Amino acid sequence: PTGWRRFIHPEGQSYFVLYSEDFPVVTEANLEEVETEAQILASLHIVKRELQCHDIKVPPRCKLFLELDEDRSICNYYFVDHVSRGLFWLEDMCTEFLDIPAAVSPSHLETALEKFYWVHVEHFPMHHEPHDQGLSQLVDALSNIISHGLTDRLTSRTPTFSYTADTCKHFLRLLSGKSGQSALAFYGPWVALSSLVANQRFITFYGQQPAQLDRPQPQDTYAGDILEHRWLLTVANLMLWGIPGHYNTLLEDLYVNEPVYADQWTNFMSLCLRDWTTSMSWVPRTQKNFFSASILLANVRGGTISMAIPTVVLCGVSIASAWCLHLRHSPLADASASIGARYLRQAKSTSVGFLPSAVVFGFPKATYMWAVGFLFTQFLFVASRSVNKLVALVAASFLAVPLLFILWVISPEEAGVVPLFRSLSAWYVACTYSRAAREDEPMA
Repeated sequence: PTGWRRFIHPEGQSYFVLYSEDFPVVTEANLEEVETEAQILASLHIVKRELQCHDIKVPPRCKLFLELDEDRSICNYYFVDHVSRGLFWLEDMCTEFLDIPAAVSPSHLETALEKFYWVHVEHFPMHHEPHDQGLSQLVDALSNIISHGLTDRLTSRTPTFSYTADTCKHFLRLLSGKSGQSALAFYGPWVALSSLVANQRFITFYGQQPAQLDRPQPQDTYAGDILEHRWLLTVANLMLWGIPGHYNTLLEDLYVNEPVYADQWTNFMSLCLRDWTTSMSWVPRTQKNFFSASILLANVRGGTISMAIPTVVLCGVSIASAWCLHLRHSPLADASASIGARYLRQAKSTSVGFLPSAVVFGFPKATYMWAVGFLFTQFLFVASRSVNKLVALVAASFLAVPLLFILWVISPEEAGVVPLFRSLSAWYVACTYSRAAREDEPMA
């Protein structure tokens, strides 16, 4: 096409640049087609007419990007400002239309637009003139940022930097090995890294009040809806041995501010898959023993076959649920952070949060524990009808007291029957053996 220059991205995508008197124009449209070139030129004419009507002068070092939609009925556009490293339009734009999360200040919004700027330069890098000084400053800035992120990863249990320590070391080796080479030879990779750093700064509220200095630190911007029916979590914990509470805590910690870290998501899915694999491996081995024990107890004097049904059924449900969960979530073990965030966004309810997922995730282990409980109950029922009932009651008490004591010690929940007994016992002990604590006493 006349006046247009064709460039090819290192990955193979071609694009065209028109160096006009007012400002350069960039497009990915196939201008080798006459009809497409005519549509792009008509759209360029509309933009220039709007600039003249509103007496707008485009600043220096700005470029116009034009893109036709799929049916070629609408031409989208934006201006790229290489001085301020941002994008702008001729009319007001909504952040929802641009898929930008809520910003807390104009400077926070500029950080999001800077990310879009680097994404644009990453996709269209070949027509830029290499500036060694500017590139050197970019590499130095990236080295400082990644070095700080590496330190954060090595010294904090809950870092806010999204890359792991090994990845940061790889980035630093690449940055140090590229010094002195041609700017155009490796301009694209560092621009891509700058885009990721800008996105990292946006989601961690870099330079804002308050900034996110710790990964579990909640932000008001991502507060979301107030969850209702929290009492359901207490009920689920009582019915399923406290296992839903464990998974609910892990899910809430993983999705505390909506952005998801790839390594945290991988660790969580690996933990879940390991639990379900364990359920599928040791449950079948013990199910045979449970089945034999239940049938044996059902055939002795005082036993019934109906007492064996719950144990066998619950073992089968445990295996089936673990198999289904493992089959569904195995592809997500190595999924990206964006896929993990989409999964958690769909799984989180506005009324009960992650409770449904927490219940389902803990179902294999909980049903197996119920199977053990029913087998124990069956044994006590048969023993009470075969021997002296007083002896059976004493034996049951000797077994129940250690079990309740263990539950009392390991229960992590703040609400429920077991913590309630714990609180009452602590209150009784405090009233009986009250003493004044020194203010300077160190805290554990």
